[in-house]
Amino acid sequence: MPGPDAPGIAPVMDMPKTGAGFGRDARLASRLDFRRVFTDGRKFVGRSLILWCSPAQSPEAAPRLGLSVPAKLGNAVKRNRLKRLTRESFRLSRGNLEAGDFVVYLRPACRWKNLAAARHDFLELCRKAGVLRS
Repeated sequence: MPGPDAPGIAPVMDMPKTGAGFGRDARLASRLDFRRVFTDGRKFVGRSLILWCSPAQSPEAAPRLGLSVPAKLGNAVKRNRLKRLTRESFRLSRGNLEAGDFVVYLRPACRWKNLAAARHDFLELCRKAGVLRS
């Protein structure tokens, strides 16, 4: 087996950390978190999704996302793709969002074909909710 210095083999480079990941600190995990957002948060309705926003528990908290996806959207493959698009839209926008907890419910009318459509709808509701930083 050739070593890492062998000709024709590119060295493995560490990717720089950008802070724009989607780790555990970016997710709503417990049932109590979801319940708090649904009861204390504000609701904004869009064409493809519904967004609930709740203020952060502490001032230094980062935005967190929870997803609710109905079976009416389609089979598991389609639901998982729409969840991935929603998570990526949130991840790319996370630095521009106010601190708080967000729950996104994907409506059965959701017909996103690509990330651009998902991001457009997500940012549109965030603007409507007033949680985008200038």
